[in-house]
Amino acid sequence: MQQLEVKLCEKHIKDASEEIAEKADSLEKANKGIANKENVLVNKKAELEKIIAHNEKDEKHFNKLAAEAKEHVEPRLMTSYTKIRTSYRNGLAVVAVERDACGGCFNSIPPQKQSEIRQRKKIIICENCGRILVDGDLHASVEIK
Repeated sequence: MQQLEVKLCEKHIKDASEEIAEKADSLEKANKGIANKENVLVNKKAELEKIIAHNEKDEKHFNKLAAEAKEHVEPRLMTSYTKIRTSYRNGLAVVAVERDACGGCFNSIPPQKQSEIRQRKKIIICENCGRILVDGDLHASVEIK
């Protein structure tokens, strides 16, 4: 009976040692995969740094233009604009009316509001999302510039 018990324990030891060897192999493969991913990460970070350095000059220029333009806008309107801009994920505060709907929330806009937007006499905001609405022609002409 004891000999059977010894053989059973030896079998368990053999199975455990095989399992340890398999785990060691999988650990080695995982470490190789991590090393490869780290190399890719380093390369991607280097590419990102190059892109940031390349675009830094343009960013400074546009920030300067934005600061100059902010001086000509009423502070009340500027605070509401920044509030709208920070509250949405995509950062759009001014959207065009496309196919009779708001470009931000895509809810339909009544025809009377659309005619007021086309007249460009006052600032119109969307009743649903609170974004500033402009007509498609004005939006397209600003994007071209």
